[in-house]
Amino acid sequence: MVEGAFEELFRTYHPVIVAAAFNRLSDVSDAEDAAAEVFAQAWRRRGAADHVFTIEWLYVTLRNVVGNQYRSRTRHQRRVERAGRHHPAPVEGVSDAVLDVRAAVNRLDQADRELIWMAYWEDLSREEIARILGCTTATLRVRLHRARKKLQDTLGEDATNTEEVSWTSSN
Repeated sequence: MVEGAFEELFRTYHPVIVAAAFNRLSDVSDAEDAAAEVFAQAWRRRGAADHVFTIEWLYVTLRNVVGNQYRSRTRHQRRVERAGRHHPAPVEGVSDAVLDVRAAVNRLDQADRELIWMAYWEDLSREEIARILGCTTATLRVRLHRARKKLQDTLGEDATNTEEVSWTSSN
């Protein structure tokens, strides 16, 4: 990959990868760090003659980077909670419904959480998601149906009215 091609890859997909990372990590700084790591890995592999960088490759790499950050963050949060200093900051300008949905999504296991983010906040096609996850679209539809059911159960009967929540990354 020549330098100009890498610059085009970065210019085209960096905002997409940062948004995807933010949807998973809920922290701007962590999202930017994750995106930087994705593109650092792409930069290191740019000379591989047989390697083609696709959006799927970027998402799979992001998935691995985010998994590493989750493990690191979980260890850190446990230390902070043990120290008794865990006080989440309030979020201003975001509706309660959006916060409820995001909190419910974040309580899902990592696989279900990824499906919901990719399908609804990142607007990836079912085919793209299937390629990223290495499964068929039929399998993806089943997994997505189950993830939505778990999300609905997590939200509870009283909070299932999410009509005011836009399922896009602008929230």
